Amino acid sequence: MKECPCGSVFPYTDCCGLLIRGAIGADTAEDLMRSRYTAHVVKEWDYLVQTRHPDERKDLKDLATANEGVEWKNLEILHSQKGGREDDEGEVTYVATFEKNGKTETLRETAVFLKEEGRWYYCGERSQPKIAPPKTSRSTKPFVRTEAKVGRNDPCPCGSGKKFKKCCGR
Repeated sequence: MKECPCGSVFPYTDCCGLLIRGAIGADTAEDLMRSRYTAHVVKEWDYLVQTRHPDERKDLKDLATANEGVEWKNLEILHSQKGGREDDEGEVTYVATFEKNGKTETLRETAVFLKEEGRWYYCGERSQPKIAPPKTSRSTKPFVRTEAKVGRNDPCPCGSGKKFKKCCGR
């Protein structure tokens, strides 16, 4: 039998196939993540809609069209935070490799999950903080020193007689 696309050693029919067919529910957020990846592989778009949190379903695109020409290759779970059997929320960070138009690409995401009434739902990805671009100087001319650099242990140029590090260099 063929192994499940989620990366387990079990056959699809005994692994994610059970979840996708609705025979059982996901026990953990990671189980749901793996089954959702598998649903992409086997093109079970209804399962992806059903396992999406109801509040997040309104803006779903046509999944079949969005995944046209995509062949999913591999799923690697990097980290899970919470999301166990007793939890009500969890996060799963993963990398999924896929091929589109002959080009291999990767998708890295930290997926957020909620459990409501005993059922896990995918709620989207955790937004990553935006890193502000470094501020650049308005001047493109390099800074040129006109006087000799004062060392830490040199006498302070202010004339106090103290070392620079104990006077103006603080």
